[in-house]
Amino acid sequence: MSPRWSLFRTAGAATLVALLQACSSSSAGDGTGGGSGTTTGGATGSGGSGLTGSGGLTGSGGGIVGSGGTSGQTGGITGSTGGGPGTGGGGPATGGNGAGTGGSVAGGHAGGAGGGTTGTGGGGPSGALTIVTTWPYAAIMTGVRDVATPAVTDTLKVHNGGASPVMITALTLTGTGKAAFQVMGMPALPAMLAAGADLPVTVQVMTSGSAIGAAPAQNDGGTVLSATLTATAGAVSASANIFGVLLTSVTHEITLGQILTMLGFKLNVGKAMDNANPNTGSSPSTLPKVEAGTDEIAAPLFKKGPAGMPNLRSLARFSPKGPMPYGWYPMGSPNMRNMVSTMASMSDGQTSDKARMMLPPLMGATTFDPGNATFGIWVYSDQMSGKYDTGGTPTNGDYDYSEDAPNSPANVHRTKVYPLKDATGTAIPNSYLLAVEEAGNGDYQDYVFVLENVTPAN
Repeated sequence: MSPRWSLFRTAGAATLVALLQACSSSSAGDGTGGGSGTTTGGATGSGGSGLTGSGGLTGSGGGIVGSGGTSGQTGGITGSTGGGPGTGGGGPATGGNGAGTGGSVAGGHAGGAGGGTTGTGGGGPSGALTIVTTWPYAAIMTGVRDVATPAVTDTLKVHNGGASPVMITALTLTGTGKAAFQVMGMPALPAMLAAGADLPVTVQVMTSGSAIGAAPAQNDGGTVLSATLTATAGAVSASANIFGVLLTSVTHEITLGQILTMLGFKLNVGKAMDNANPNTGSSPSTLPKVEAGTDEIAAPLFKKGPAGMPNLRSLARFSPKGPMPYGWYPMGSPNMRNMVSTMASMSDGQTSDKARMMLPPLMGATTFDPGNATFGIWVYSDQMSGKYDTGGTPTNGDYDYSEDAPNSPANVHRTKVYPLKDATGTAIPNSYLLAVEEAGNGDYQDYVFVLENVTPAN
């Protein structure tokens, strides 16, 4: 990012309302853990292994949205048919956290050998539990160090996927960063949770105090805190990862490597992995091309993949303020920009009005149909126009492209492309991470996208 937004600090409560329609939300996770998902495939698709199982986030049968899906909202994080944990299991590691032969009775969070986030094919205990989070791998919150309002929170849902009620006896936070988190309005326990019902649990990450530790020494960056929320019902339990991003100031940003860790992707992205300002000269002309020895590939153009419509979703944004649209364009025609969605702008002092955060709220769909066309990806940056924000660099232009030639300055490498891998390093078929640099410091996290159901055109 460029340093142009240091003048902006806007307080006020965040209002997500209908703009969260394209985000992966808790409304997308009330299935009971099946192998087939819903009609759109759910968060893990139909053949996958869950977030960290052998099939990765999408599995072999679908993307984050599954085959033919739209944005993962209707598919559910847990699928719809398997009946909860059972044989095949599933959890944070292959074969992991499901009941039956794969792991614990809790059902897990990530999926096992047959797809869905809680495994497949089993009856399991009647009170099988899962915890539904805003992102299939974790709950992720973004705030600013020493900014008190609004409180930085997220609401998870403890879901009873079994056929009979269970008694929730404990909600606990564990992990190295647990002191930096708290459950707000802790439900009175024990609490009976009916079959198919949800218990909302709101978790807050602190933005000040000794529990958050010292700010990073680097001149730009932030702290990522982590913990685990566990719900217990007698001998049955379920857990979910929780991350809290604390930017050092309203103008600071985290690294691309930190972003990938929270999303549950294991990639080598080179200089931007652990450095918020790797291009110290900040001249766009010296931004690196495809970096040798990393996972980056030369893939500026794409074609529609074999399993339905492409899906393009913004997963992180550290950019100018304002509603930033993005989409695709036909090869050779960068001015023929087709919009897929828009990163929303809303009053929020913790995220620069939703301009610096993980999982930014979106307005619009995420799937699109390029037909048989070879296409590239574009995103609006507001650098030249300053329509929504001020202090940009006009020579950087208003649009960033996956091809180098149409960028401003011409031939600057503003978009890096990586074949997507899950937390175990297993490749996710037909899925790519796009990391965009709209300024010149080379952090390549101004916009971070996942593009699914495509193949490189080269």
